[in-house]
Amino acid sequence: MTFTKENQKERFRFIDQWAEYVRTHSDKEWSRQQNVIINSCVRTAFMTKEEYLAMKNIEGEMKKGKNVKKFNQKDAVNYLKRL
Repeated sequence: MTFTKENQKERFRFIDQWAEYVRTHSDKEWSRQQNVIINSCVRTAFMTKEEYLAMKNIEGEMKKGKNVKKFNQKDAVNYLKRL
C-alpha cells in the first residue's frame, strides 16, 4: 500500500475513533480536553522561537521530576534572561 493510501486509511481510523469517543463521553469531558489543546495552540502561536524552546526545556525538566511549576510565557521569558 502506498504512503498516501496508508495515511488516508489512518486518518479515517482516527475519525472513527474520535466519533466513538464523542458519542461515549459527555460533552463536558471531551470539550474540556479540546479546550486544553486549543488554548495551548493559541498560547504558543504568540511565542518567539526562543520562548518556545525554553518552554520545551522547562517541560523536559518537569518530566525528569525536577520541581518546576506549570509553564507559562512569563516563565519562558525569565528562563531566557537567566541563560
